[in-house]
Amino acid sequence: MTQVDSKKNILFLTARFPYPLVGGDRIKSFHLLRHLSKHHNVTLISCIHGEPPSKERLKPLTDLGIKVHTVTVTAMKNGLRSLKTLWTDQPLEIAFYDVPEFHALVQNELKNKRYDLAIAFFMRTAEYVKHIDIPKILIAEDCRVLYQSRSAASTSNILQRMIRRWEVMKLKHYEPATVQSFDCVTCVTETDIQAMHATMPDATYALLTNGIDLEATPASSEEQLRTRKGIVFVGLLHVLANAMMALSIAKEYFPKLRAQFPDVELSIVGSGPGKAIRDLNSNHIHIHADVKNIEEYFYQSALFLHPHKGASGIQNKALQALAMGCALITTPSGAQGIPIKHGEHAFIAQSSQEMHDYAVQLLTDESLRIRMAQNGRSLIEQYFSWDAIFTQLDSILLDVLHKSKADS
Repeated sequence: MTQVDSKKNILFLTARFPYPLVGGDRIKSFHLLRHLSKHHNVTLISCIHGEPPSKERLKPLTDLGIKVHTVTVTAMKNGLRSLKTLWTDQPLEIAFYDVPEFHALVQNELKNKRYDLAIAFFMRTAEYVKHIDIPKILIAEDCRVLYQSRSAASTSNILQRMIRRWEVMKLKHYEPATVQSFDCVTCVTETDIQAMHATMPDATYALLTNGIDLEATPASSEEQLRTRKGIVFVGLLHVLANAMMALSIAKEYFPKLRAQFPDVELSIVGSGPGKAIRDLNSNHIHIHADVKNIEEYFYQSALFLHPHKGASGIQNKALQALAMGCALITTPSGAQGIPIKHGEHAFIAQSSQEMHDYAVQLLTDESLRIRMAQNGRSLIEQYFSWDAIFTQLDSILLDVLHKSKADS
């Protein structure tokens, strides 16, 4: 692994505190911080939602030797801040996280310590460092114009469509202007990089995909795979896109599947389910809210249904399903950024009917399901271990810091 040749001072910014490990952004930022802290002096500044953090919540970061500063934010106060989208160039999602206390912490750190590198995780934190004169990396994850455009096109909710179209209008100016301020911008898929490059060809881009902790999610044996039953969907259920997928599975797909397989059961797992999802709970549909260990639900289930629509980036839940031996049925957008071979690692459904048909096929053919589960695990081991992601990160750091040294 190629690494920077000396210990650097790194300022790392996140819009959500990287612990507990719930949600793809927290998981990724935590593992990147864990890796960076082994080789560098890292200071984290992060928003934290709700109450100020306890020492116990900070401990997983401070135990790594990371210096931690937090800014407490609330939905109401930050929601009011979002109104400045009406008279500034900021999209709603940027204005929501543009917090004066966060700016002050960043400026104070830069004033009192010499930093070699700043890393903004998500475009929501780019505002704090885009004008500072040190090497900077933006871990953008996805192209926000692409994300909001696809989301606007895929939603049937009129208010959601209006909001997302507003965001597209704002982001078409904000995103290109922001990415050009950074020495390197990373995304999780080549599709997102190409979309960003189309609006800002002069910026430098790199692939930094998502990882899976293979030690924490061991492979299942063929015997273990054979004992699995039922269908699962796992996601943050307070997120609209995930809630819509869960409702779609329960109302559109599951009744037809149960008509053919009377004993099949559906588990919907995740934090913050609304009333519409909670009301689905029945003898055959099980709602598991705010569980401590989502992995057990992956490991006991045969199929992971993923009727994904729109959006951009990479789907962490699809990576998790593949890693933990669930036969995955997804869509073209759900498979984005994952080198899935259709029919080998997973099924990629082009329509609702295909998703149903593939589920029937896998529920009928146990040997096909087991073979696909094993192939999916092999795919994750090959491309999505954290060690592979850390190699990508170290290469990006090396390029940015060497370029800065050459230019100075």
